[in-house]
Amino acid sequence: MSAAPRVSVIGAGAVGAACAAALARAGCRVQVFQHPGRSTTAVSGGHLLLQSKQPGPVLELAQRSLALLADFARGREDALGYRQRGSLLLAADPAEAETLFGRYTALRDAGVPVEWLDGPQVRRLEPAVGSNVVSGSLCPSDGQVDPVALAGAWLRAAQAAGATCLTRRVTGFVSADAAGITGVRAGEELLPADAVVLAAGPWSGEIAALAGLSLPLRPRRGVLLVGRPEGVLTGRPLLGGTYLEAKYSRGVEVAFSLQQHPDGTCVLGGSREWVDFDDTVPAALPGTIIAAGARYLPALQTVDWGEVRVGFRPWTSEGAPYIGGSSVPGLFLACGHEGDGITLAAATAERVTTAVLAATS
Repeated sequence: MSAAPRVSVIGAGAVGAACAAALARAGCRVQVFQHPGRSTTAVSGGHLLLQSKQPGPVLELAQRSLALLADFARGREDALGYRQRGSLLLAADPAEAETLFGRYTALRDAGVPVEWLDGPQVRRLEPAVGSNVVSGSLCPSDGQVDPVALAGAWLRAAQAAGATCLTRRVTGFVSADAAGITGVRAGEELLPADAVVLAAGPWSGEIAALAGLSLPLRPRRGVLLVGRPEGVLTGRPLLGGTYLEAKYSRGVEVAFSLQQHPDGTCVLGGSREWVDFDDTVPAALPGTIIAAGARYLPALQTVDWGEVRVGFRPWTSEGAPYIGGSSVPGLFLACGHEGDGITLAAATAERVTTAVLAATS
C-alpha cells in the first residue's frame, strides 16, 4: 500500500490512546472513536505493577510496557502523577506469608527485581502498616500514574502526530468479502479504514460481534473507594497478600489495594464481581472493602471515603489480553486486559502498531 494506512481506533482510554499515539507516530492516518459515557480508565486506580503478574507472556509484556512508559513519562512526571517508588505486597499472618513467599520466589526466578522484607523492614518503609503484618515483597521497579492524565497525554501525542478524535459511537463496520473490514459506521456516517483497532475495554465483545467475531470477553465489576486523609498513608502502591488470589479467581472477591496520589488522594480497592454491566453498589460492600484494607493499615478506618467508583474490567477466559490481528481481516485487537490496562497499554500499542503496519504495507 503506497499511501499511509487509514486506521480507526475504537476506544480512547489508556489502551486506545496509547495505540493511537503509536500508530500516528508511525505515520498512519489515525482517527479515534470515543464513546460518550463509556470509560474504564476514568474510574481506575493507576497501579503500574509487575508484582501482580504471573511469570509468563503477560509479565514479559508488563516489563516492556513499564520501560516504554518510563520513557514517555520522562520530563512530565508531575503532569502524569507518575512515581516509580516500587510496590509492596503485604502478608498479615504466617499462612499468607507462606503463599506470598512462593509468588515472590517465582517472580525472582523470572528475573523480576523483588526483595523479601520482614515486618519491621516493611514498617520502616511504610509506618502506617499494622503491627500484625509479618512480611512483605517489594518490587522497586513498580509505580503509579494518574490514569486519566496518562490517557490524555497519549491522545495529545496522537493529535500532535496528525490523529483526529471523534466523540461518536461505533454502530457497525463496512466490509468486503475478500478485503475484510474496509470502514467504520458511526451513526449514519461511513468512514473508510484500512485497519480497525478494537480497544473498547469491557465493551469490546459487543463491538467485535458487529464484525462477526465472537470474543470470550466478559465485564467484571470493580468498586474502588476514594478519600483524602490528613497526611501521608503510603508512599507507594500497597496490596494485600490475597490480592493475587482474588485477581485470578473466577469467583466474587474482595481484596486490598491502596495508592495515594501526589495530591494526597487515596484510592482503596477493591472488589471483583460478575454482574454483567450492573453498576449498583451493594450497601455493605464499601464497609467490606474498608475492613479488608484495615487488616493491613488500621488507619484506613479513620478516612472519610466519600467517593465510590464503579468500573468494569475486561476479563478473558484465557487470563491474558487479546493483542494483534484477528480472524476478521482488517480488525486488530487491543482488549481483554482485566485490571492491567494501565500497566500493559504502552507495550500493547507497540505490538498492535507492528501488526497493523505489517498487514497494510
